[in-house]
Amino acid sequence: MDDFARRRGHRYATVLLDMYTRRPIDVLPDRTADTFAAWLHDHPGVQIICRDRGGSYADGARKGAPDAIQVADRWHLLKNLSDTVEKVIRGHRRCLRTHAEPASALVTPADEPGETGRRAANTRQRHAAVHALRAEGLSISATARRLDMNIRTARKYAHASTAEALIGPNASSRPSILAPFHSYLRQRLTDGVHQTADLHGEILARGYQGSLRVLRDWLTINRTRPAPATAVRVPSARRITAWIMRPGHKLTDDEHANLADARSRCPDLDTVAGLARGFAALVRHQGTGQHLEAWIDRARRAGYPEIRGFAAGLVSDRDAVVAGLAQPWSSGPVEGQVNRIKTIKRQMYGRANNLDLLRKRVLTNT
Repeated sequence: MDDFARRRGHRYATVLLDMYTRRPIDVLPDRTADTFAAWLHDHPGVQIICRDRGGSYADGARKGAPDAIQVADRWHLLKNLSDTVEKVIRGHRRCLRTHAEPASALVTPADEPGETGRRAANTRQRHAAVHALRAEGLSISATARRLDMNIRTARKYAHASTAEALIGPNASSRPSILAPFHSYLRQRLTDGVHQTADLHGEILARGYQGSLRVLRDWLTINRTRPAPATAVRVPSARRITAWIMRPGHKLTDDEHANLADARSRCPDLDTVAGLARGFAALVRHQGTGQHLEAWIDRARRAGYPEIRGFAAGLVSDRDAVVAGLAQPWSSGPVEGQVNRIKTIKRQMYGRANNLDLLRKRVLTNT
């Protein structure tokens, strides 16, 4: 029992593991520092303690085995950083909701002549509100709750590409006589031709048989209506965090492109991603931790409270973190034992609440 690692396991207990044999050697009744320190006093000679970032275990190790080397587990270092990065991204999602590309001078026109009046205005307003929430990632049911709208109505608005498709005394009426010429007229508007008489003459030559009033009504909407902002579906904070924390060679081409796009649209996210990947490189490429101080200095100057807090935690646990970057030990075997203990608990059909009985099962089933 010279060099061993301790760490977690049960819902209310702590499992101690011998890292040489990778087998449990004891189960403690709780996770407090005093309990762990008392166990170390009763079992002198511990030289290395591999642990996660839990403060109670660090305190217990200092009290019970002050001469032992504490090693911060590398997986938990990355997990703590990942949680920190996700918090920062959640606070900076607004800057990702910018235009993916400049909007054109003309909005995609409606297929029918637009209507005016209170009903039409309300329909356009509700259509814009539904599509704005959908662009933020809300489901149709969540959108309906947010807008105090019937879910069937919200679904109808979400599936309508334009508000004009929902406006009119008879939604099932036949297509406009001008519909076959919409594409041509949009192109001519883009080319800078806006005179009603000129456009009317051009489409007459192409076979249009409708009245000038229909064309005039269509141009009133499509010639003067300003283009709305391009809706950008923003990836979730968790997904962006996963792209940042995952090694570059494990990302797909689409993930690389999406991450690069997000970083280009949000300077803060770009800075945080650079910091996170720099620390992940320190953890994954086992060394002596000689670059840790430089990274902590960068994190302190970055200006993000969450990142500064993470850096402060590294400083307070510096020796264990440096040891974690340099030592080969990790809590990986402990996590495997945790899953095994969960299986044992299920097999005990509720009797695992008896700690003595659980302890016997854990220590004898090795």
